[in-house]
Amino acid sequence: MFSRFLPLLAAALLALSACTQTDTSDYAAPERGDPEYLKGKNTRADQLYVSTDVEPGGRDFRNVYIAPADLSKLLIIQPEGVKADEGWQVSDIENSHLQQAIVKEFTATLGFESAYNVVPTREQAEIIVHTTVVAIHPNATRSQVEAGAEEGGAITASIALINAGTGAVMVRSVDTKSSDQIWAFHQVGNDDPAVNLIFRSWGNSIRRGMLQLQGRSNDPLSAPVLLKEQK
Repeated sequence: MFSRFLPLLAAALLALSACTQTDTSDYAAPERGDPEYLKGKNTRADQLYVSTDVEPGGRDFRNVYIAPADLSKLLIIQPEGVKADEGWQVSDIENSHLQQAIVKEFTATLGFESAYNVVPTREQAEIIVHTTVVAIHPNATRSQVEAGAEEGGAITASIALINAGTGAVMVRSVDTKSSDQIWAFHQVGNDDPAVNLIFRSWGNSIRRGMLQLQGRSNDPLSAPVLLKEQK
């Protein structure tokens, strides 16, 4: 299963729906250079953007809804010169397993130390987590892996924390994570740690960004998030 999912996931890591495309227009962070956002340093993401505009009551938001991830923009970035591999198209079953894995890991990380409460519906939420799977980057082709090549690669996602009341983006994280078992994304039905560990890392990143925005960041295991203007 995993070998068919990696090329698709690399194209749209932040999109968790069942359909796939090769559109790369959403790869860059939409807020790059936007004066209303600050770029975070010492984050667990390649790029973490925090809004400078904290709306009234925003510091008290605790209820979070994890929206179904969007896989519709997923791009499979094959090794240089290799044609697209249709075998990476995400099936309905694979999509369901991925959705479950993301909800599981985001729930665990956002709820760590009772930081946030994950709620089952949008109507109960103050914050909505939107995840778009942007791309999967396998280091080797299917034939190379079948011949014994290593199964490493990377996956890219864009995650936004949205004010449920206004629709405004509060925090956005754009990140690429590597794994020496990237092809294991086709084994998500087996709760393979290669998929869960990456989702867990993203969950930790957005948790830190939200805590920073609300002025209640406290993570003794890492340096504090520093915010500065984008360049």
